[in-house]
Amino acid sequence: MEIGVNIYPQFLNNGKTLPSVLADLKIKDYDFVQIFPHALGLIKNGQVVEKGLRSIENALKGVGVKYTIRMPTSVNLRDNTYYSRHFNVAKAVIDVAIKLGAKIVVMQSGRTGRLDLEIEALQQLAEMAENFGIKIALENTYSVKDTLYVVESINKENLGFALDLGHAFLSAQGDENKFLEDVKLGTEKTIILMIHDNFGKFFPKVDPIDALAYGVGDLHLMPGEGKIPFGKTLRLFGDVPLLLKIKNPETFANLPTKRGLIELLTSI
Repeated sequence: MEIGVNIYPQFLNNGKTLPSVLADLKIKDYDFVQIFPHALGLIKNGQVVEKGLRSIENALKGVGVKYTIRMPTSVNLRDNTYYSRHFNVAKAVIDVAIKLGAKIVVMQSGRTGRLDLEIEALQQLAEMAENFGIKIALENTYSVKDTLYVVESINKENLGFALDLGHAFLSAQGDENKFLEDVKLGTEKTIILMIHDNFGKFFPKVDPIDALAYGVGDLHLMPGEGKIPFGKTLRLFGDVPLLLKIKNPETFANLPTKRGLIELLTSI
């Protein structure tokens, strides 16, 4: 089982450089990382910053860890008002993946706007990526069905699902049976499975600082700290790479080893 870790921008501060973070994860035996090229200074005004590529490539290959690429969460290819701006950023991210030799690009599906625009854009991006052996994994913003509809509408081998279990649990409003039914819909198209925990509650709407106290929203907790049944869920999948998405820097600094995380996931 391959397991990777999301390197959120907030983890690279207080003296923690990309090489040092990569080395720590390598020691803990994780198989790959997911990086945010825009947060590493590789994209500016919808264009690739070529001069920054070499240092990032050296850091990744110097540690000897595999890597996937993450698009900005602000990319919304359904936005007909600012569509060209979103598309230029998305295209630049694909270009970074090509130049760095990454084989998976993850992007989140749009929240609001024109679905037909997103489908058309993803068709173009998938064709561009296909020539370089790159797969695009579309992450469910919340609804599994909505995102799966987009993936199946395009029907290209290199476009699949980045199934985010935390988002799916929120979409199911914490109903375990509905959550498992929804997840089953996406198993065949899943390229990468994203893991983090929450309590499956949207309401009441509170200030972000109060969210954990109320147990609401997309909390990005470590598995076991919320209510998602990871043991049951993982049994629905074959050999799909897992990506751990936790946002708390202290939790990140104290991650278990890969083996420890596997034991945790299978025990929940």
